[in-house]
Amino acid sequence: MHQTQYPRQAGSEQRPLFEIRSLSYRYPDGQPALREIDLTIHEGDRVALVGHNGAGKTTLIKHLGGLYRPQQGTVLYKGIPLEGNILDTVRLEVGILFQDPDDQLFCNTLYEDIAFGPMNQRLEQEEVDHRVRHAVRKVALETVLYKAPHHLSYGQKKRAALAAVLSMRPQVLILDEPTANLDSRQERLFWELFQDFPGTLIVISHDLAFMYGICDRAVVLEQGKIHHDYVMKELVSQRAYLRAHGLDFTFRFDTHAHPHASPEGHSHRHMNSVGHSDTHSHPYPDLHSHSEEHIEEAPTFPSRSSRSEDEKEGSAALSSIPDISKEDIPSTLLLLHDYSYRYPDGTWGLRNVSFTVREGENVAIVGENGAGKSTLARCLMGIIAGMGRHELDGKPITPKNRSDLWRHLGMVFQNPSDQLFCPSCQEEVAFGPRQMGLPPEEVKLRTKEALEAVRLTGYEHRVPHHLSAGERKRLAIAAVLGMKPRVLILDEPTAHLDQRSEELLVEILQRLDITKILISHDMPLIMALCRRTVVLHEGKIIRDYESAELQHDEHLISINGLDYTYKNACCREIMALQQDFEAGQSR
Repeated sequence: MHQTQYPRQAGSEQRPLFEIRSLSYRYPDGQPALREIDLTIHEGDRVALVGHNGAGKTTLIKHLGGLYRPQQGTVLYKGIPLEGNILDTVRLEVGILFQDPDDQLFCNTLYEDIAFGPMNQRLEQEEVDHRVRHAVRKVALETVLYKAPHHLSYGQKKRAALAAVLSMRPQVLILDEPTANLDSRQERLFWELFQDFPGTLIVISHDLAFMYGICDRAVVLEQGKIHHDYVMKELVSQRAYLRAHGLDFTFRFDTHAHPHASPEGHSHRHMNSVGHSDTHSHPYPDLHSHSEEHIEEAPTFPSRSSRSEDEKEGSAALSSIPDISKEDIPSTLLLLHDYSYRYPDGTWGLRNVSFTVREGENVAIVGENGAGKSTLARCLMGIIAGMGRHELDGKPITPKNRSDLWRHLGMVFQNPSDQLFCPSCQEEVAFGPRQMGLPPEEVKLRTKEALEAVRLTGYEHRVPHHLSAGERKRLAIAAVLGMKPRVLILDEPTAHLDQRSEELLVEILQRLDITKILISHDMPLIMALCRRTVVLHEGKIIRDYESAELQHDEHLISINGLDYTYKNACCREIMALQQDFEAGQSR
């Protein structure tokens, strides 16, 4: 089946909203982004735009919002070409939520950012104030209304950016990766908001389970072309098609599709500093997990043995990334004891945190957006300094030696563009080793090995900012690996990645023989990489246990709203559709 036209019911009275005809676009470096796009979106449509990183999805929506001008072909809005005076109308009626909320938050307070749109619509101050307060209630940010946006957590910024869009009451809502880096509570908030949105909805996301609940149409882009234009149910039901085009997300079903266990007992098990299990109480007496006998098998990504030979390239280079000696009881590598950090505005980032990481251990850090996860990582790195004990290899970190931590700990940020600044991939990876004062031959060797380790051999002379999201993420990892750190800290490593890029990244990380600290909301990723999980809430550690217990800890919902199974209904329905489709094919 190669359906390229969405089947619309005969006699439908919906009028075309966007009409795209023969649209083509090239980036300044000559690389084609869109090729002969023909697409019609009607009023009231709820469209999912899906495809690989670099397929052209973001470029397409920037044309719909009038941010890009067609180089070839035409884009019509309500029958009028998107040029001249109609652009003013489009910018009032079409709201776009960008991938990065910092791209649309620029005022001194959240109130001003949300008010900016209505004020430019020339509304009366009373109406502006009403819209600001209505929008901020919708995204549950009333308590930070007068706070500076750059002091908010990433998830709060994302909600603030959405509030700024909603305050203008758009007829069309275009969303670019709306749930990337969000915890499950905020994902659910967005899901409910989008379900209730009365206008036309256009969503870019790699999370098909999320979009299944809010979109009825799916447009698949591949290499700048429209490959299919499906009814959403037809797309998700065809597992073979999803797999062939790198859209298969069924490895996540084990995480989302099974309801919580309901154990009779309620013992609470933790990982202590040497990895042994013990049972003890928490600062939250009503917060506890299930005992070991009630833990189901954790979900996994596809095994390495099932991968093709070309996917295994580069594994030899990993042997040269620092070898970790595995003792029966590994020594404590990192330690924070009774550690606290307070931001300049008085907000507590961490409060009385005691935390250890052993040599060779893989630890996941989870918690709601704003819980203190990134703050904890920045303290471990020495980027910011708090109060309390901080040790590396049993030696205290002091103001004098804090600046040397970068030689031992490497961090990959949420947005790889924040740490990529050189004109080529080769120079990007070589930058760190050069700052370490290594001889040129050693720099060259480390650069080669690091690029091989992340499957970027042949990219040496490519421009980093011309790479896809998955390639930039792997390049950022290579730039850290080139310095051979003892600890690799990854902040939301799978955000904005398509399924194929995500699986490749997971295999790379699984092969790295190095201590890892993973900050993520991605349950399958956590289960694939980390045996131990630490849960933060409002700057405090409230859990420290085996990762398998996390997905069955139903009591987290009552404390921080984390519910990793809220997509259960969607996933179960998708699984039923796939089974029905496959049964029909076999007849």
